[in-house]
Amino acid sequence: MKKWLKNTNMSAMAAVVLLAGCSSSTTTPTTAGTSAADKSSKPMEINILTTTYNSAPSNDLDSLKQINEKFNVKINVTYVPANNYPDKLNVMLAAGDLPDVTLVWDINTQTFANATNQGAFWDLTPYINNYPNLAAYPPQIYKNVAFKGKTMGIPRVRPIDGQQALLVRQDWLDKLGLKAPTTMDEFYNVMEAFTKNDPDGNGKNDTFGFVGQGAPNISSYFISMFGNGLQHYVDDSGQLQPSFFNPKMKDALAFWNKANKAGVMVPDLPLLQTSQIRDFMTQDKAGMGFSNTYDGHLYTDDIKKVNPKAVIVPYLFPAAPDGKVYMEAAPGSFGIFLVNKKVNEEKLKKILEIYDYTATREVYNLVAYGIKGTDYNESASGDITQTEEGKKKGYAFDTSAQWVSSYFDKYVKADLPGMTPETKAYNHKLVDTIATVSIPNPGLGLVTPTALEKSADWNKKINDMETNVIIGKNSLDDWDKFVKSFKDDPTYQKHLKELNDLYKEKIKS
Repeated sequence: MKKWLKNTNMSAMAAVVLLAGCSSSTTTPTTAGTSAADKSSKPMEINILTTTYNSAPSNDLDSLKQINEKFNVKINVTYVPANNYPDKLNVMLAAGDLPDVTLVWDINTQTFANATNQGAFWDLTPYINNYPNLAAYPPQIYKNVAFKGKTMGIPRVRPIDGQQALLVRQDWLDKLGLKAPTTMDEFYNVMEAFTKNDPDGNGKNDTFGFVGQGAPNISSYFISMFGNGLQHYVDDSGQLQPSFFNPKMKDALAFWNKANKAGVMVPDLPLLQTSQIRDFMTQDKAGMGFSNTYDGHLYTDDIKKVNPKAVIVPYLFPAAPDGKVYMEAAPGSFGIFLVNKKVNEEKLKKILEIYDYTATREVYNLVAYGIKGTDYNESASGDITQTEEGKKKGYAFDTSAQWVSSYFDKYVKADLPGMTPETKAYNHKLVDTIATVSIPNPGLGLVTPTALEKSADWNKKINDMETNVIIGKNSLDDWDKFVKSFKDDPTYQKHLKELNDLYKEKIKS
């Protein structure tokens, strides 16, 4: 279960713009639309456009038939392969040919922002609170997907916390008499010990203290854990600024430059891909890395094939030099469902009733996996196992569940099938702790006209300079000159003006 949320972390460190993770709701679904009078009338057709990451399922699935019967509707879902989805959306929008409900990954792109400004979609702000399961989504998620302070769609919810943790070889800590690092000094010392003190006991100098992603962009965790902001931060004057302007950026660059120079982290940072974090940790070569909370369990299962005594445990990030722990809050959604303003209010309310109904664990499982006991089985701990029959019908979290907004489960990035109750309880407690320190990106989703043209070039330059300072190709003095060049650039200043205008609109209450 819950594999459907593994692809949530999309941020790139210090990007100029984002171009685009409460308990599960158990509220009784609304039942409007199920009266005898309604059922005696012709079913209302509801057309939905969404994406798929696999082959498209049929609209004749039993799960969809049950929902159709309950609400006296006929839901027609059009699935478009993810790779072609943005192009398909733009063509349909330009032709004025969007269906009743459309999944949009980012409402703040210029195309959809213009359409929204022109009244193409329903403003759901006055309606959401009438639908208890949708209203139960965390307020921060609605803030993250807000357009000029308004709720213009239903977020496709994902967890806010747990998508990042510091994974540590617990058996190496125990062997060397160390504890998990809680400060940056301790973090460095553990890196050094894991590199130089033969933690695997093979008598060889063949381990590293840390492995992290470099290509195509340095992981944002490298930088934001020092408190300089996730892509953006709000300065003392209330202005939104890019995180690479923050003076704390130099703390991060100096730390990682020191670690790289000392050889206590895996070298070749510019070339390392995300998948190599797992490779180095599960092949007994690296002692720490960043990943999802549940990867402690996943990586441990992998590494036991090489070393049966190995144990990898997720921890909170160490505190920054100012004594505070900084972790990134995920957006809490992966796209938003917009309702075409061409539909009348009666159909709008029917659409909201259906999305409210599907925003529970039970009904999500129906949509994603089919009929319980026939298309899937569920263990006492909640783990889902699809039957072969269910698979043949086309049920899957990455296909048949792509048209619903889902239910919110804050522990999705903490749980995996096969975990012991002890591991699950530990991970839940860790996610609860992360939630007390995680910080959302205040500039999430804000895309300026100037950035649409220039951001690819800007982001590459920023990432390259960060990487070069870490590997020693450039100095911190070079960094200061680099930042000044952006502050002196009229085009970049125009972008910041546009960005702050959008930010002021977004935070309107």
